[in-house]
Amino acid sequence: MKRAIVFICLLISLCSLKAEINVGNSVEWLCADAELIAVGTLTSYTKSPTDNFMFVCTFESTEVLFGTSSSPLVFAMHYLAEDSLKKYALQKIPMLVFLKENKTNPKSKETKAPWNMMEVYNALPAFVNLTTPQQLLIKATDFKVLASSEKIIPYCRQVLKKIAEAQIMGETVFQNYLQIPYQTIAFNLLYSGSSCYLYVPNFMLPESKEKLY
Repeated sequence: MKRAIVFICLLISLCSLKAEINVGNSVEWLCADAELIAVGTLTSYTKSPTDNFMFVCTFESTEVLFGTSSSPLVFAMHYLAEDSLKKYALQKIPMLVFLKENKTNPKSKETKAPWNMMEVYNALPAFVNLTTPQQLLIKATDFKVLASSEKIIPYCRQVLKKIAEAQIMGETVFQNYLQIPYQTIAFNLLYSGSSCYLYVPNFMLPESKEKLY
């Protein structure tokens, strides 16, 4: 009986530890996983009639870093304050977007948009202000944030080039986990009571792992 109780306690403890683990997207994985990466300006937005936390945005692209699509782009985005969207649209602030194709079931009642905005961490959308960058894009190479607009685009180009070269060489690019060290900028951003990890391209960070456990 005692052994059974101890086993149950250990199991509960293990589950609680797993629940506290937080995982975010590194900028390297955003570049690897996105189906469209573009620079441009937000021209308009509307609140979804079916989801109070979602906006459908129209975006005029000025440069496509990866993927192909005609402009303007229409994408769905969650969890961003309407005040921020209003500012971006009115001031025509240059933005960087990481998008994936919207594969919503055609019979679904959800708002339709050709693209969905990706997330960085803690449900924050990968919608990057290039004038005054937020603390969004985390580099897996040094666990620091790309906080300078002059560095963001060149670094994304560099990562995209490495991914393309790896694929040409026959490398299959897939998602790995990279543990974030304590007392780093990345850890402070993702910390939620236990370990923190970044999603990273497998070939780019040899110390990363396929599974958490």
